[in-house]
Amino acid sequence: MNRTGLRRLGVAAAAASTLLLAACGGGSGNSPQAGSHQKVTLTWWTWTANPKDVIKNFEAKYPWIKIPTPPSYGSGGTFYSKLTTALAASDGPCVSQVELDHLPQFTQAHDLQNIAQYDSKYSSDFPSWVWRQVTQGSALYAMPEDIGPMGLMYQPSVLSKYHLPVPTTWATFASDAVKLHKADPSQYLTYFPVNDGDYLEALFWQAGARPYQLMAGGKWKIDVDGPAEQQVLNYWGKLVDEKAVSTESDFAADWGHHIADDMYASYIGAAWGPTYEVDEYLTKAHPQTYTVAPMPQWTAGAHAEANWGGSTNAVTKDCPSNEVADAALFAAYINTSSSGLAVDEKPATTSGGGRGLFPASVSRSSVPEFNAPVPDFTGHVNAVFAANAQNVPTNFEWSPWDTEWDTYITAQLPAAAAGKESWTKALQTAQQQLISYAKSAGYQVEG
Repeated sequence: MNRTGLRRLGVAAAAASTLLLAACGGGSGNSPQAGSHQKVTLTWWTWTANPKDVIKNFEAKYPWIKIPTPPSYGSGGTFYSKLTTALAASDGPCVSQVELDHLPQFTQAHDLQNIAQYDSKYSSDFPSWVWRQVTQGSALYAMPEDIGPMGLMYQPSVLSKYHLPVPTTWATFASDAVKLHKADPSQYLTYFPVNDGDYLEALFWQAGARPYQLMAGGKWKIDVDGPAEQQVLNYWGKLVDEKAVSTESDFAADWGHHIADDMYASYIGAAWGPTYEVDEYLTKAHPQTYTVAPMPQWTAGAHAEANWGGSTNAVTKDCPSNEVADAALFAAYINTSSSGLAVDEKPATTSGGGRGLFPASVSRSSVPEFNAPVPDFTGHVNAVFAANAQNVPTNFEWSPWDTEWDTYITAQLPAAAAGKESWTKALQTAQQQLISYAKSAGYQVEG
């Protein structure tokens, strides 16, 4: 799950794997087993909901392994700052949640342990594109947790009230946005996050952009200001300039208040969005009911989706050698066992006792919780996101500089939103800065 997100492996020449979203098949049937049966206490860091329920489920199977309740370090940049600092001081957790796009940061720093001898047997439990993200050659650096296929989460009652069609194209989405805000100046169709480079990358992805490409010979091509990227950002920039959508800092306090106050009729969100982008912030004073549809398309009749986020559980370098096997067992069990998947898919409310995730495991639909109602939503939400997952373009590559990209672009977006520079210039500046950084870090780059 990506939370800044809640949001992609490889290093240098081996770094960015191409994401190939494969059809989901059956699981391998592997049953995680512990070797030592020695009493051990493992530390685990995560930002997902109800970690105590994850731990309770695991400890019921392996009572000799104890997992203290994880500290509350937030998500996104806040979480990674804590994790990076702890690892630099050799005081990191034994197991940590790490988003797919951030794995390169930690593999390059040699912060993660190779757990292939313990967990490589689970490769068939995940789509091939996901497994490629956590491996380098024969090495395995994390166990996949969830993915974030995207969709349009919208309130049917609002669109119906103002006689607006469910947008199937971005042109219709823009028209709906203008009409809705004109009809009700207190409400917007959606918002544009000026603090979230990962969200913008997901929008690029759906448009068929390839901002990063690892070329033959290990040279990188950086093209974050290419035609598709410019099309996407200028589309959203025009809506911002017209005040047809608002700007936000997502996952910040005001953003949550605006969701609770029903400021937005829809969200372009990921499969973890119903929990972490909607339900977490709703109140009894403003009940809202959503449904999920495919993303609007750039070309009428197309079926391109995107992936925003996705996380793993990795064993860090600070995990003592005599605990690595049990740490790898924990990372595998919570993401492959039927009981682990059930906890993943249960609603992330206190009463629900789950994490509200869309598991990466190909067995996600084998547990009853996959078909359970999702709070605040109508329809079979997980089935829609599962279908959307099959329509994500397959040639998108991650870069080893996701943190730097986010820093550079989010320094430009607020200025563009304030009219201090053009949206085109925002991407051009980020492009120049990213190329400069990559070269200074020792990468061969063409841009």
